[in-house]
Amino acid sequence: MRKLPLIAALTGLAVPTLADDAALLMGVARYDDLRRVSEATEVLNAAQELRDAGYAVSTLSNGSARDMKRLLEQLANDALTADRLVVGLSGRFVTDENRTWFLAEDANTPTPFGLDDAISVDTVMEVLARTPGQAVLVLGYDQDGFSSFGSYLREGVGRLDVPQGVTVVYGEPGRIEGVLSEAVTVTGGDVVEYVRNNRRLNMVGYQPQSLVLQAADVGTAPRLPTIDPTLRAWNDAQEANSADSYRDFIFDNPGSPFAGEARRRLDQIENDPIRLAEIAEDGLNLTRNERRAIQRNLTLLEFSTRGVDGIFGPGSRGAIRNWQQDNGFAQTSYLTTEQINRIDAQASRRAAEIEAEEERAREEALALDRDYWEETGARGTPAGYRAYLERYPEGIFAGEARNKLAAAQETNNDAARDREQALNINPVLRRLIENRLQQLGFNPGRVDGRFDNDTRRAIGRYQRQGNLTATGYLDQPTLARLLADTFGR
Repeated sequence: MRKLPLIAALTGLAVPTLADDAALLMGVARYDDLRRVSEATEVLNAAQELRDAGYAVSTLSNGSARDMKRLLEQLANDALTADRLVVGLSGRFVTDENRTWFLAEDANTPTPFGLDDAISVDTVMEVLARTPGQAVLVLGYDQDGFSSFGSYLREGVGRLDVPQGVTVVYGEPGRIEGVLSEAVTVTGGDVVEYVRNNRRLNMVGYQPQSLVLQAADVGTAPRLPTIDPTLRAWNDAQEANSADSYRDFIFDNPGSPFAGEARRRLDQIENDPIRLAEIAEDGLNLTRNERRAIQRNLTLLEFSTRGVDGIFGPGSRGAIRNWQQDNGFAQTSYLTTEQINRIDAQASRRAAEIEAEEERAREEALALDRDYWEETGARGTPAGYRAYLERYPEGIFAGEARNKLAAAQETNNDAARDREQALNINPVLRRLIENRLQQLGFNPGRVDGRFDNDTRRAIGRYQRQGNLTATGYLDQPTLARLLADTFGR
């Protein structure tokens, strides 16, 4: 038998109550950041049957993590003196395969290190193990949900390490209520037999040949639960879970014990504003491109959809809900044609405003550009051109400034070339100059008496190092210094 190390954390300071039997029912259909779970709160419908059967019952619909933990602490307290314990949890679960958590209404998208807004199913089972053989845990969740939350967590229930004497029954949220109202609370009702006769339910943990929590009166033989002949039709109606399926069931089986529940579910479908909004949006048949356009518009309006992928996940639903709140619509997180048109109009207006703001910024930048040109390049000096280009290398007048600098440089080069030609340097002296530049480490290229580009660059480097006018052409000061360096060696 497993030990109960976690119960002490819940009951260490508790004072036992006088309750002999305890039950806790919690259903979460609507989440702040996650998709709703249809029929998740129906598990609470069994509360009165449990009270009639002698249980002290606590219920919580769409509760926060704080309220969930408060009621679990109360259950752990009641478990100290209870003879029978029943817990029903219906909504969204998350697992790392070895552990499982039940998510509260205010739970954020779960991460391995961010499950504060959830309760541990393993801890609940430890509490139930206080009444071995008379403890039932009923779990309702989407049997087809396979969403992943990162690399470590997925939606659903993992491998349950069920303590000895605890029976766990699980199925779709809309199907688990019957375990409580038609087996657990029925005099002589056999939980094991009920689950075996309902192909939509499964059982793990303690599975005796018979499990009767509501025993018959002394002297009365226990009766097995009767399987209603309309059960198959009822299961089919629940599987379809549509207004038409429930209408057909009521019409064909008006005297069925399930007829009242069928009418209630039909009324819920026809009047639930969120379900109606979801159906209405589905009827729009939005394409993926249309959904992307809506996401882009919402993002432009500063309602973050956490991506533009054409898939309306929790991020998009949250953005829609926030936009609806700001614009006076019911916060269903599902869109109508009117709302889509209004979002588009608002986004178009905002885009025009942004374009106008950018145009004003461009005009201001251009004005600053022109003003700076008037104080620098417009004065027609190389220094002014260089000052302008340093501030505005891609400015309005950048091309003109570069052309003027290039022309000025070309003029300087022509003058420098004329000065060099006036020196009448013969081939022998040319080789001497190249040799001297090479000796000084200025790399004039091949020493052949021909002043090519390598020679010009070497002359320019020599002139800059000697604080001479750097043109790449020889003039009298440059030649005099080079010759003085040569003959002085």
